[in-house]
Amino acid sequence: MLVIVGIITLGLAQGRLPRTHQGYNPVLYWAAGLAAAVIFFASLLAHELAHAVLARRNGVPVDGIALWLLGGMARLKAEASSPAAELRIAGVGPLVSLLLSGVLALGTWLLHLASAPELAIEVTAWLAGINFLLVAFNVLPAAPLDGGRLLRAFLWWRTGDRLRATVIATHAGRVLGWLLIVVGLLVLSEGSDWKDCGWP
Repeated sequence: MLVIVGIITLGLAQGRLPRTHQGYNPVLYWAAGLAAAVIFFASLLAHELAHAVLARRNGVPVDGIALWLLGGMARLKAEASSPAAELRIAGVGPLVSLLLSGVLALGTWLLHLASAPELAIEVTAWLAGINFLLVAFNVLPAAPLDGGRLLRAFLWWRTGDRLRATVIATHAGRVLGWLLIVVGLLVLSEGSDWKDCGWP
C-alpha cells in the first residue's frame, strides 16, 4: 500500500500537477498528490472488495486481497460453480470502477461549476480518468484480467467445457502479454514522455 501511495503521490506532486497548474506552494502539490493517491488506493480496494463479496455470495471462499500499482486480485480458494457465477464475480469489479469513474467525472463537473480550486478539479478529473483506464485495461479479454475471466465464462457457457475455456483464456493472456511488451519497446524507442499521465 505505502509503495503504491508513494509512487502516485510523487508522480503527481513532482510531475503532472506542477506542469498543468503552475505557481502553487509545493506543499499544496504534495497534499493534492497524496489525496489523489489515497483515493485511488481506495478505488482499487473497492474494485477487489466487490469481487470478494460476489465470490462469497456465490459460494466461493476468498483467501484475501492483493493490491498493486495497476490493479489487484481477490484470491479465490475455489472455482465458480457455473458460467453465470463466474460472469457475476468477474464483471462486478469493472462495473464498480466504471461507476466510480462516472461519479468522479460528475464531481469534476460540479467542482468546475462551483469555481473550486484548480488543484481540486485536476485531482478529481485525474481520478475519474484513471478509474476509466483501469476499467479499459481490466476488461481486455485475456487471463488473469477480469476480461479474461469474462471470456472464460462466455466460452464455458458456449462449450460446456470449463477446462477448454480456461486454456483459451490463458492463451489469450499470453498473447496480450507479448503485445504489451512490443508496445512498451516501441514507446521506449520513440522516447515518449508518459509523465503527462501523472505517473513518475
